[in-house]
Amino acid sequence: MTLTKRRRGKANSRASVHWSVDPDRDLRTMGSFYLLLHRMMARSRAFSHTASVWWIWAGSGRGGARHAATAGHCGPFDAELARKLKLGAWADRHGLVGDDGAPLEMLVTRVKKTVEARTAKKVGGHLPSARLTNTAQSSFAHYLRADPFITEWAADVLTEAITDAEYHARDVMIRLGGADPKAVSQTARSKAEVGELDPLATSCLDMEHHPAGGRCRSSFLSCFSCPNALVLERHLPALLALADALREDLQQRDAEQWTARHGTTWQILTRDILPRFSPAQHAAADQRKPLLPLDLLDGPKESP
Repeated sequence: MTLTKRRRGKANSRASVHWSVDPDRDLRTMGSFYLLLHRMMARSRAFSHTASVWWIWAGSGRGGARHAATAGHCGPFDAELARKLKLGAWADRHGLVGDDGAPLEMLVTRVKKTVEARTAKKVGGHLPSARLTNTAQSSFAHYLRADPFITEWAADVLTEAITDAEYHARDVMIRLGGADPKAVSQTARSKAEVGELDPLATSCLDMEHHPAGGRCRSSFLSCFSCPNALVLERHLPALLALADALREDLQQRDAEQWTARHGTTWQILTRDILPRFSPAQHAAADQRKPLLPLDLLDGPKESP
């Protein structure tokens, strides 16, 4: 099918299209909508034998008199593609003004741009969902890209998204041993954030009640599988230092022996904890790593 459309430049006024048809959904596919219009205007076209699908009855007043030869029926776009809707006069009659208080210049292009902008905002800027009469590319290029309100709105949305992403990236809170982070009270978290609950590389939410019973007397390495353990961003320097210490310890032991002693800790540390922090957080923490002696890996020892 060949379409004739108002465009900038005669070279762009015609286009060949292929439309799908669904007889059960006349208003959902372009091909079916076209056929519906074709049927609705068939009786009007019979008066003029026009080649255009768009043919209407102009009424019984001045329009009917002007098109008396075709019993008041006319092709609204036969003479020219433009239609003088006199929107400016309509806006004046209704007292429409712009944001500056001046009379509003009412144009079809401005109405179209307003609809495109509001639709884009309604779907959160997802243009494939917003497109109604244009492709996403056309909507952006011709209606949204240069619109100052859309530009300001998009900047606000982007700023909020970056701020939210940064907040969630920094607000890392990890419970170990399968415990739920949401169950941590604000009081406990506040103490953990200032270091009041730190054994070494994590915080302990309940030192007096080990899961096996009694006060905890285990190596700090057992924290990585304990539901009482909590990891925050402030622990990252010590965690990176612990990873370095485990790598150094691997160089001094048989691999099988090292795996039996530290394999579980290494997996939890490198798979479940460290990847939760951003590269920027890693880089900052790497500058503040404490020195962890290797003998700490052997756990607490009794003094002679």
